[in-house]
Formats: sequence, structure tokens, C-alpha cells
Amino acid sequence: MSYIIRRAWQRLKWNKWISILMIIEMILGMSVLVYAMNMYSSLVKEERRRANQSRDLCLEISGFNEKMLSETVALTIQDYEKIQKISSGKTFFYIALPEFYVANDKNYEFTMILADYDKLGLKKGYCYWGSNKESIEDIFTISEMVPRKMPTRINEQSWKTEVENIELKNCVIVPVEYMEQIEQKIEPAYIHMEWNSKELENKDQMLKNIEEYLNKMHGEVYSYRIYSPEIDLKNNGYKVKQSIRVIMQAGILFLIAFLGGMISIFELLFNHRKKAYGISLACGADYRTVFYEMFAEVALLNGIGMFIGIGIGYIVTYFVDMGIMIGYIKVEGSIVSFIASISVYLLITIIVSGKSYIKIKQRKVIELLNGD
Repeated sequence: MSYIIRRAWQRLKWNKWISILMIIEMILGMSVLVYAMNMYSSLVKEERRRANQSRDLCLEISGFNEKMLSETVALTIQDYEKIQKISSGKTFFYIALPEFYVANDKNYEFTMILADYDKLGLKKGYCYWGSNKESIEDIFTISEMVPRKMPTRINEQSWKTEVENIELKNCVIVPVEYMEQIEQKIEPAYIHMEWNSKELENKDQMLKNIEEYLNKMHGEVYSYRIYSPEIDLKNNGYKVKQSIRVIMQAGILFLIAFLGGMISIFELLFNHRKKAYGISLACGADYRTVFYEMFAEVALLNGIGMFIGIGIGYIVTYFVDMGIMIGYIKVEGSIVSFIASISVYLLITIIVSGKSYIKIKQRKVIELLNGD
């Protein structure tokens, strides 16, 4: 087997410029295809996640008066209490505030979650540490509250939100009332307010009342909108899928061109190697060995382009923002795209090597030796 691989590698080196050109084409096609499949997989995954969420309505806060943003807050504790009255206590609310501390020559990052203790069934007078509490007790004390380790299971269903799933690890949970003391640090992006439309009576009027109240209180600086992330995703997702299809088609065209090019090139190589194949068969080699040599050559050529292309596709997925996906959807690599890439690689390899093998089988040894 090692002899066959070395022989295949030597043949690629003899035709290095053609090999390099084909590898580049394989890289382009494979990287574009992998990126498109990762985007599509991420979009479908987000659609499924949102379809399974218990709360299907969210509050969107945007600021438009730049001069006054630093002087006013988007939401106060009084606003939250008023909204709870309007919604008959059906509002799910929390603030996820990123915190950064330096202590004992170390940097500490965690999330401070301001939540309604009554909603979560937590005991007032305490704050709760996340499960990963590395030295947090040494650097963080809130008012006169006594720190306690957070239970391992704390109404986990309550944290499955439309915007994100809060991981209860590097976090500190404190009462929502604490927002009065740090309201200047709270930006609109940290505020999460959600509802389950099935729990709301006279939903449309209730949501309208909440929007009118917030715009009346803070409308000079902020704009408020209650929306359904699932519906927004469906509306925007169609355009995204169209863009993904265009990219995927481009990748497929590259690969089709690559396949056609490989078939043509190996057709020419076959005509040049007829006598060599005939000599091998005449000296005792069987057709299976000749096929293995062909397969190894094609597999090496495709394999180099495939693995580099997959690597580039995943790098682009995680580190390059093409501006195609909806902003809050995180594009992630998918095992499906990797499996599909391997399948495409095997299909091309089998087709190209198989065509050459069929041509050899259709000729007698003497015909190959004569170059017929």
C-alpha cells in the first residue's frame, strides 16, 4: 500500500502545475460549499430553537437621541413594576450585566444577573453564585447581602429565553431592585423582557399599553417595540436562505467544473499512460492493483484540496462576517457540512478513477501495449 501511495504522489509531482491548479479549484469549491452549509445549518438550528421557546414575545429597545443617552436610562425598577401590573404579573424580566474586576493580579469576568426573586423562587436577603465561582467571593460583595452558593438546579426552564440561554456558571444573581444603584451602567442591550402570548389576556391591547407607557416615559430618547423573534426570523430568514442558496450554487459550480476538469485531465493522462498500464499488466500486476494506483492518485489530489477547503470554510464560518446572516444568529460549524464534504470528495474520486479503470478493463493488454 505504501508503494502505491508513493507512486501516486510521484505522479502528482510530475504534473505539479496541473495538480496545483486542480487543488486550488477543489479548495475554492469545497470552502464555499462548507461555509454555505454551515450558514444554512445555523439558520435552521435557530428556527427550531425559537419554535420551541415558551416565551414568544420580546421587548426591543433602541436609542436614537445620542446626546441624551448617557443622561437617561432605558428602564427603571418603577417601569418594571408598572409593566408587571399591566401584564398581570406575566412579564419575565432580567438584566444580564457583564462585569470585569481586577484583584490579586488577576482578571475576573462574570455576568451579574438582576432578576425578580419572587419569579424564580429565590430567598430574599441573599445573592447567588454561579457554579463556577473561582475567587468571586474574594472580589465581589453586594451591599449587605450574604453570599451563598447557588443551587445546582434553579428553575432552569426559566432561563431558556428568546435572546440567549444564560449559562449559570460565571454569574452572580442579585435582586432586580439593585438596578436602582447601578442604573447608569445598564444599557438597552443588557435588558431582557419577554412574554408568553398564550398566557396573556387581551394580548394586543396589553402590548399596546406597555409600548405607550414606555414611549411616554422615555420616548424622547428611546424607541420601544414588542415583537416576535420567531416571526421576524421567518420574514428575514427567507432572504437569508436565498443568499445562502446562491453561495451554495457557486460552490457546487466550482466542484462541477473541478470534476469536469479532472475527467478531462485524467483522460489525457490515460492516453499517455496506456503503455505503462499495459507493461504493468503484462508483468503480472492485476487490474485491482492498477485501479488502486489510479484511485490513490485521484484521492491524494482531491484529499489535499478537500481538507484545505474544509479548513478555510470553517475559518470563514467562525472568523469572517459576510453580513449575510441576521445579526443575532451565531454561525457555527456543522458536522453535516463535514460529512457532506467527505461524501462529495469520495463521489468525485470514485467517478474519476472509475472512468479510467473502465477504459482499461475494456482493452486487452496487447492493445494497451500498442497504444490503441
